[in-house]
Amino acid sequence: MNKIIIGLSVLFMSTISAKAVEVPEFFGNLSLTAGLAANQSVFGASARETNDDHSGNTVSDKKESGVFTDGYQSQFIELGIGQWVSLGYEHTPDSISTPTNTSRHGSAAGENNVSVDFNDVNTMYVKLNLPYVTGLYVKAGTVETDLDIKEVMGSGSTYRNVSTEGTMLGLGYQRYIKDTGFGMRFEASYMELDPVTTDNGIAKGTITTLNAQGHNKVAASNMEGLTGKIAVTYTFGRN
Repeated sequence: MNKIIIGLSVLFMSTISAKAVEVPEFFGNLSLTAGLAANQSVFGASARETNDDHSGNTVSDKKESGVFTDGYQSQFIELGIGQWVSLGYEHTPDSISTPTNTSRHGSAAGENNVSVDFNDVNTMYVKLNLPYVTGLYVKAGTVETDLDIKEVMGSGSTYRNVSTEGTMLGLGYQRYIKDTGFGMRFEASYMELDPVTTDNGIAKGTITTLNAQGHNKVAASNMEGLTGKIAVTYTFGRN
């Protein structure tokens, strides 16, 4: 992902240089854009769950991959620096929720039901308007989010909540409504999050009185998503 971002930046700067854009045009004329967006995403991930008994022996080792979809709202603000560059921040107040996964079917200790809420998904990004095609842009940035693990465990134990971060890359089109500051934005983006690991807080090999529950761990990887966005924007200081 980093190589893609660097490559796009080099390509953009090379194109701007070829058009001989003046320095005042590139960095002058500040503007401020605020937007409200409706998003529809498809997410995928792989997870490995290991369950140990109270003696530290692994009694279950299961790996699964899954895909789910969810819709949510977001809001963003951008500082436009000249004609080509904007610095943006996007916040998602809605939770992005996975389906509930059930394990330990028929276990004497009871079933485990686990789902995850991705809360406070925040993105900081650079948006670059492309020359030659009015309204077309690319954007790249970093993402951070908190994972609220919601569980109903047969043993009564709980998993620790964790946080993660990652990167995003997007392509979009901005269209203004006549000569006003109002506009519409259509965008597609890709997000990739770093792997995370969490457990039930019981040390491996520890003897407990909680239904002889031992150390349980979940490691998630390959967390990625594709998002389609429709946004309404208003730009202050539009030329």
